[in-house]
Amino acid sequence: MAVSEMAFRRQFPWRLFLVFGVMAGLVLWFIIHAALPYSSFNATTYTDYYWPRRFGLVTHIAGGIVAILVGLVQLWLGLTGRTRGLHRTLGRIYLGAVTIASAGAFYLALTIGSESFAYASGLFGLASAWVITTSMAYVSIRHHALEQHREWMIRSYVVAFAFVTFRLLDKPLIAWGVAKDTEVWTMMAFACWAVPLLVAEPLLQLRKIFRRR
Repeated sequence: MAVSEMAFRRQFPWRLFLVFGVMAGLVLWFIIHAALPYSSFNATTYTDYYWPRRFGLVTHIAGGIVAILVGLVQLWLGLTGRTRGLHRTLGRIYLGAVTIASAGAFYLALTIGSESFAYASGLFGLASAWVITTSMAYVSIRHHALEQHREWMIRSYVVAFAFVTFRLLDKPLIAWGVAKDTEVWTMMAFACWAVPLLVAEPLLQLRKIFRRR
């Protein structure tokens, strides 16, 4: 780790605390308000749309919850230089959670395609982006490319956070009358992961530019 980067972390720990505190609060909100209701395993909760695909949805949600929880801890450990045993163990758990959640997402996308092709395409894209970014993070660390590993893990978690981003924005957009419910959900199926990735990438590259200067 560069000396200047270590000094930055020692001098401004409150920035990391603030960012991770907000993210942790949003993750907790998502689990309570958006994920826990699906613990009531019945057709009323899942609706006619998801009940026939309930096992795929449960797999997607369960893996996603583990990923956003473990991934948040992983980012904290990685960005603060704590990359020993716990970081490696949680990394394996995160990798398994992403695999499970992505499998559920692919199943949902492929089975609901005929009913809502646009929404299914967004879900398929999310799963693909999650698999690619996480795989690149894994390949990077296997080849001891630490900087690339850190960046790909950030991208992977941005995609994982799509669970939260979707639920954070879909209801307000519907309430504001931006579009019909189905149109908002279709848009968010893409926007919940593509837009955050678009924002994250320039930040990662600007960090490199300013560090060189």
